Amino acid sequence: MNRIRPIRRFNKRSGITLLEVILATAIFLGSLTAILQLMRLGHDSRVSAKLDAEAALRCESKMGEYVSGMSAVAATSQTPLDDDINSEWTYSTTVDDGGGESLLLVTVLVEHTTIDERVNAYFQLTRLMRDPQLFLDAALAADMEDE
Repeated sequence: MNRIRPIRRFNKRSGITLLEVILATAIFLGSLTAILQLMRLGHDSRVSAKLDAEAALRCESKMGEYVSGMSAVAATSQTPLDDDINSEWTYSTTVDDGGGESLLLVTVLVEHTTIDERVNAYFQLTRLMRDPQLFLDAALAADMEDE
């Protein structure tokens, strides 16, 4: 007895469909785009933080020159810093009355500018200090009395 076996058709597939490939590719590209955006944002933040820290150091350095008497306290505007080769860093100084006898209100603003003249980092420092001319006048008066 020969029995005829019925032919069974299996609907099992052995691969993936084109729709699944396109969907997986879209998900991958979307994830890659988001990761690259985060990397760019992190890089920009790192550069910005570095410039902000350098602006603060340069501003404190310039104020230290004024306080120590290495530089004369005078109003300046957009003056390039001496140690900057590319002239990307400039400083401006304003000198106002400090409200008391022989007091000056000195404000130093340091800025970093790009090639297209946009400011992308700055730091401002304000300090009350004694008028250095007062010390010079006192020293001259003391020398005159000694002679």
